[in-house]
Amino acid sequence: MKVCDAIARWCADVETPFVAGIPGNGILEIIDSVSTTTDVPFILTRHEQSASMMAYSYAFQTGRPAVVVGSRAPGTTILTIGVMGAHVESLPMLVLTAQGSNAHEGCDAFGEIDLSALFEPITKWSVRLDDPGHTVEILNEAYRRTLTGRAGPVHVAIPYDFMRQEAGPYVRPARPVGPITPQGSRDGIVELMRSAQRPLIIAGGGVPPQNADDLLAVARGLSAPVVQSWLRKPVPDRDPYCIGMAGVGGSPAARRGIQDADVVLVLGCRFSEQMTEQYAMRFAADAKLVHVDLDPAVIGRVYPVHLGVQADLGDVLPELRAAVEAAPPAGPSDWLTTLQKEQAGYLQELACYRRDDTTPQSRYVVEQLRELLDADTRLVLDSGNYLHWAEQYFPVEHAGLFHYPTAATMGFGVPGAIGAKIAHPDAFVCALVGDGGFTMTMGELETAVRLGTPLLVVVINNSSLGHIRMRQEANFGGRSVGVDYGEQHFSHVAAAFGVFGAEAKATADVRPALEEAVEVVRGGGCAVVDVHVSDEMAAGPLVRWWPRSA
Repeated sequence: MKVCDAIARWCADVETPFVAGIPGNGILEIIDSVSTTTDVPFILTRHEQSASMMAYSYAFQTGRPAVVVGSRAPGTTILTIGVMGAHVESLPMLVLTAQGSNAHEGCDAFGEIDLSALFEPITKWSVRLDDPGHTVEILNEAYRRTLTGRAGPVHVAIPYDFMRQEAGPYVRPARPVGPITPQGSRDGIVELMRSAQRPLIIAGGGVPPQNADDLLAVARGLSAPVVQSWLRKPVPDRDPYCIGMAGVGGSPAARRGIQDADVVLVLGCRFSEQMTEQYAMRFAADAKLVHVDLDPAVIGRVYPVHLGVQADLGDVLPELRAAVEAAPPAGPSDWLTTLQKEQAGYLQELACYRRDDTTPQSRYVVEQLRELLDADTRLVLDSGNYLHWAEQYFPVEHAGLFHYPTAATMGFGVPGAIGAKIAHPDAFVCALVGDGGFTMTMGELETAVRLGTPLLVVVINNSSLGHIRMRQEANFGGRSVGVDYGEQHFSHVAAAFGVFGAEAKATADVRPALEEAVEVVRGGGCAVVDVHVSDEMAAGPLVRWWPRSA
């Protein structure tokens, strides 16, 4: 079996939903073999970063890796954007690239760079194949590593002159088994939480969406409020036990809960810079932290813990639920009731903002989207200030429906939405993007049409990199540099790709434009709504969530 044929068979055996990229020197044999010997589709994207972003989004939606391919440099170097995002969010991905010819190594050959070194800082494992006879062994190890422990992308660089050489014996890849946590640790968690006067649960991005009900059952049984990590929404954010998000732009109730809790159950959370507001966040001096995570390296890394448990939350949460429900539930406490009232007041304050009846506001656009779209709509965000409006005005009824790429990868919106649609073909998928991020990957509208993946794309168009402009003005005496675009009309871009396009410049135009676009997507088409919004910015990023004196 040739190396290219072994790679194709391996792609089928790991059940990748697609192989994505742009054909080029070094990977042509892989693409040909995948297309002629397997049922795995090859997806041509308009840009390599979109290929890795699609796989990034697919992994968020399913927890499963997809395969992306890159041809030497510079094609391979562009893949790094989405790979970096998957690394930050601990999402599996399989990256195969074409290294320069092994025979010409060190000769400054065309496109010759050390690809394994390039990807090393942004992957769990980056390796160069040095012997074609070890192809399957290396690929299977890559598959094992992408899914073992805390997930993440892996990268294999393959000299392109190996592609037609013999690969050696083929061994089918096996899915790795997660770690098993001693029962005593699980019992200890429940006992410690029951002993608390002010128990709190922090739910991070590591909580599997399918276990959100288990987590809420634990919260109800222990009368413990739940704080969500920054922009994750791992539980429905209007559930009575959810008291909001921690971190930049977070809720007052979440801050108070963290400040006052005496026992804190931390589930799948790394305590990122944004969640801790540059690590200013502090727990009460006598608080006991119980940190449960798949990766032992993050337990106790930022905050000291009373009990650290390495565990797969998909296994542990049902068992915690069973243990909690085996005893009578704790009655509502004054502590819980106080935090719930504070969160309700915060949500009421958000709902009572002053609406501009002339020029659309970004939060008004999000609010209208939430009213129009079904409860099971999957919202995919790009990067920009408007994401804070999305967190506040686009509540979700089920976990896993809200995806902001916390690596802040601009350009993610459209390819990310395609990845979400591939993962969930029957779901309604909406990409909410800024004008800056949209222009980076708007060519993928053609990809969506070609693949038959209906999407709604809503562009928050203020002809500016608004979030950066806001920070510049706050820090440089009202000045801003390099953040303003000229006049832009993205409905014309949509038409160029055969996509429905609508433009809304007045507040009164927003709802009708969105309604028409939603019907187009429900009918199987793609649609872009270009909303020319006001200069209003979400203040959260510039307002201290965690007082520095606390």
